[in-house]
Amino acid sequence: MTDQSKYLSLGDYVILYNKKKNRKWLVRIDKRVFSTDLGNIDLEEINGREYGDVIYTSKGYEIKILKPNPIDYIMYGERPTQIIYPKDIGYIILKLGIRHNSKILEVGTGSGGLTTGFAWLLSREGEIVTYEKRKEFLEIAKKNISRINPECKIQYINEDFLNAKVKSSYFDAAFIDIDSPWLILDKVYDALKPSGRAGFLLPTYNQVDKLAGKIGKYFTDVEAVEIFIRNIRMKKGMVRPEFHIIGYTAVVVTGVKH
Repeated sequence: MTDQSKYLSLGDYVILYNKKKNRKWLVRIDKRVFSTDLGNIDLEEINGREYGDVIYTSKGYEIKILKPNPIDYIMYGERPTQIIYPKDIGYIILKLGIRHNSKILEVGTGSGGLTTGFAWLLSREGEIVTYEKRKEFLEIAKKNISRINPECKIQYINEDFLNAKVKSSYFDAAFIDIDSPWLILDKVYDALKPSGRAGFLLPTYNQVDKLAGKIGKYFTDVEAVEIFIRNIRMKKGMVRPEFHIIGYTAVVVTGVKH
């Protein structure tokens, strides 16, 4: 949908939300019937409508048409790999000092969740160069990221970063999500501008320990954190923490180039 038009059209993405059952779906408007446990939804019926309009399923359930946000695109994308969760992405963006014109190096594209978060913020002046050695993952990431129609330049490289030739002192920030990041610290260091910031995602404490023994040679102001989030049930007279939470996912390590 273009900025000039307030009306939805074929190819646009929307959130379909039912308040009563608390169901939510991210869908692309096209000429098909979308099946849910609340009944079928004729997606072509959304064509020409506006955000905030209401439609009904074949079983009579009310469906609100909402505008997707970055979290929707990240959480409802195709996920052949473990994604970086929004709770971590927000922290990463701030710690790396990402701005509209940042040049970002990413090693380990995966399903493109973090790349989506970066691309959402970047303008046409911004740039992302992302490396992924698994071609099938890279193709899925491209598909996921394309849904937000990013303005920035994104270069997808199907290559092991260990063998890559990277511009020296070019990037403002780098984020590394691979099994053995300590093997590429020198290349990441060289790729960053002076005082450039780097981040690392590590699922186990053993990996954090291995990185801790090497990162000080290249980076200062090093910090390692775990981030937890707990939703609160919002129902009058029954407000309480939700029993199901996204707890531990990984350790996020950040540092500044010496």
